[in-house]
Amino acid sequence: MSNAADKCPNGVPFELGRILIDALRADSGLAGVSVLDNPERASALADGERLVFLEEQRDVPLDDPGQVQQRIYHFSVGVIARTESARLQAHGDYRLVKRILRNDCMKLITAAGVRLDGKGLLEGEVRYRLENIDVGGSLVLGAFSIEYRDPS
Repeated sequence: MSNAADKCPNGVPFELGRILIDALRADSGLAGVSVLDNPERASALADGERLVFLEEQRDVPLDDPGQVQQRIYHFSVGVIARTESARLQAHGDYRLVKRILRNDCMKLITAAGVRLDGKGLLEGEVRYRLENIDVGGSLVLGAFSIEYRDPS
């Protein structure tokens, strides 16, 4: 058994999600916005004028024979607005969320001892609808990934 302390005893994916949620909740630009961590039911998205939610998708190992395994953490961030200018509000909130993720979270993740690899935060597909779910307003849902090394 190694004597080295585990920097992420709950696992890197848990720590990444915690850091992302905490940064979104702390940002003054999202004051008054409900920030949800992995909502378990569609009904959790039913209330509130402005919502942001993070949903973890998967954590994938890369074929890497090195001692510190390279992995990719995939997650989605959604923004829902039910204001008078819902579409404008949702797109503006989504841009703010991207800035928080890119500018604040990457520094916090590194400070927590997680070694980032690759290109850092990557944004993938952005969608404006969820199948079989009427959000009652405007939705912007982005897919993201973070490449890292798992020290375990």
